[in-house]
Amino acid sequence: MKPELSVIIPTYKRTESLEKLLDALLAQRGVSLEIIIVDQNQPSFLDTILGARDQVRRVMQAIPNASTARNAGYFASSAQTLLFIDDDLLPEADFCRKGLDILQQYAGISCFSPLVYNQQGKELALSQAMARRIQAFGDNPQVFSITDTISAALFFRREYYWKTGGFDPFLFEFARTAEDQEFFLRMRKRNLTLYYVPLVEVFHDEGVPGGCELRTEDYWITRDKCVRAWVYRRRIHHHPLGGLSVWDRLQLARSSFINRQILGSGIRDIMHNIALLKKAFGSSKAFLNDKLTYYRPAEEINHLAAGQNQ
Repeated sequence: MKPELSVIIPTYKRTESLEKLLDALLAQRGVSLEIIIVDQNQPSFLDTILGARDQVRRVMQAIPNASTARNAGYFASSAQTLLFIDDDLLPEADFCRKGLDILQQYAGISCFSPLVYNQQGKELALSQAMARRIQAFGDNPQVFSITDTISAALFFRREYYWKTGGFDPFLFEFARTAEDQEFFLRMRKRNLTLYYVPLVEVFHDEGVPGGCELRTEDYWITRDKCVRAWVYRRRIHHHPLGGLSVWDRLQLARSSFINRQILGSGIRDIMHNIALLKKAFGSSKAFLNDKLTYYRPAEEINHLAAGQNQ
């Protein structure tokens, strides 16, 4: 019998939080699960954790890449409903059952984010989602569509994930971050709707080291990744492909250094951010040089089909 829900967990350099997540998933009530670990570590790194959990299936991935890992988890899964969840999250006891119930109750919802909250609390997480709110689902104000969210936890109907084209492995290879921002931008361009359901909750421990280490790395390393991702995303969604308009450059400058936070940080920080942006202009152009055919056009690309054919 096929499972009701395939849970896809990309993992990299984490053990303690992954162990807690697996324990929480294996204790979920009232739902049949298929748990798939996409292991981006050295082959023996997770042996101690996974050795005693024969209910968990492991898919090895030699080169760490969050986008490729999520897409690989999709191919390895068998259920008609998917849950992508990061390895530093801790779901409530009936999290999976609640998520499935939402999709069964609302035929018009094919993708949604639960309320993902951290140590700062649920109210802040909800207010951040409200800032991205588009409209309520039918007459239910507690369920609403949003422009984008973090990809730490996402419920999908299987066929709907295929329609998105999957996550972009080249963007993550280049910038190591922000693949979710490009993913949701591409969803909007395809008229695919992302919903937000605060009735389903999961805790995000942002203090856990490992992963892409955006929250624990040196500030300037993180800043460099973010700037690279912003420039890359604009290049692949620009017409003609790979270019940058004056408007793009203005928006990138505003994001990088023409804002209150950076302008108030001193001349050295301003100049450093300008240097990062200039470097990203050049490196993104060079990286995309042999990928223009692959991306033409970016909003219609299917990274899943491309990965399936490799």
